[in-house]
Formats: sequence, C-alpha cells, structure tokens
Amino acid sequence: MSLIIIIHIILFEIIFFIKSIVLSNKLRISIRGKNKEAIVSIILFSITISVTIFSLIFEKLHNLFYPISFLSNPLFKNIGISLLVLNILIACLALIDMKESWRIGIKEGEKTELITNGIYGISRNPYFLSYIVLFMAYILLIPNVIVIIFSILSIISIHKMILKEELFLEALHGNKYREYKIKVARYFII
Repeated sequence: MSLIIIIHIILFEIIFFIKSIVLSNKLRISIRGKNKEAIVSIILFSITISVTIFSLIFEKLHNLFYPISFLSNPLFKNIGISLLVLNILIACLALIDMKESWRIGIKEGEKTELITNGIYGISRNPYFLSYIVLFMAYILLIPNVIVIIFSILSIISIHKMILKEELFLEALHGNKYREYKIKVARYFII
C-alpha cells in the first residue's frame, strides 16, 4: 500500500511539473501568480504531502501522530485507492482541457481564455477538485490525526483560493463567467 501511495505522489507531482514547465516554455512567461492564497496553499500542500510520506515510511512516526483505528478498515483503504485513481484522472483531464489558460495562482493583469468545455463543463474547478480528492484519499489511507488535520487545512485553503479566483474571473470575463457559474457547479454537484 505504501508503495502505491508514494508512486502516486510522484506521478501526480510529475504531471504538475511537466505541465508547468512545458507551458512556461511555450508562453515564455512565468505562469505562477504571486497571490497570498496560492503561496499559503503551496506551503500547506507541501506539508500535507510530507507528513503523509513520513507517516508511510516511518511507522513509529505514524503511531506518534495518533492513528484513527476505525479508518483502518479494508473498505476505507479500497475507497482511498479508488480516490487516488480518480485524482489522477481528474487532474490530467483538467490540465489537458485548460490548455494555455492554466496558471498557478492568480496572475493579475493577465487575460486568459475562459475554459468551459470538457471537464470544465462538469466542474468549474476540476484541478482544485483533484486536490480535494487527493486529500480525502490521504485521510482514508493514512488515518492519523496529523494527516487528517493538514488534509482538512489544505481543503479549506483550496476553497479560499477558489473563492478568490472566482472574483478574479468574474471581473475578467464579466457576464460570460456569471452565466458559466449558473450552469456549472463549483466542485461537482455543489
């Protein structure tokens, strides 16, 4: 199980970095915004992933982080593995469908195309949704108090980033974005 999770983390990060590097090189600009929410989220994501890896590698550390025994049920493990697969699928579709409009955080003053097709016709924030799915998987696969706390904090941070991005996109795209918001849910159903 630990090997599957570590391979998943590596694969997920490789996908992210490949998209970032290829797009930056193609556009010949930095695709990273400098807003506070993105910086906080990147730090939280890094801590959450690190705590997860350390909990996997060092069983004593996992035990120090107060394991939640009822979540150690094989059913929860299978759901967690399914969520990891879903995470990769959503992330890949989101990055492909976003094309050249993908950015890391908000880049003030830069106008990008509003993407509303593909997976963006189902969720306004599929890449962020992929992170939420990832952190839910961590809660089920590495059920200790520290992983759960950092996963929940990361999910809250994602939500705050989405709220800020929605304001930015509404200011940038006006009625087109407001109409899109009416038709497509923020996450998936809600």
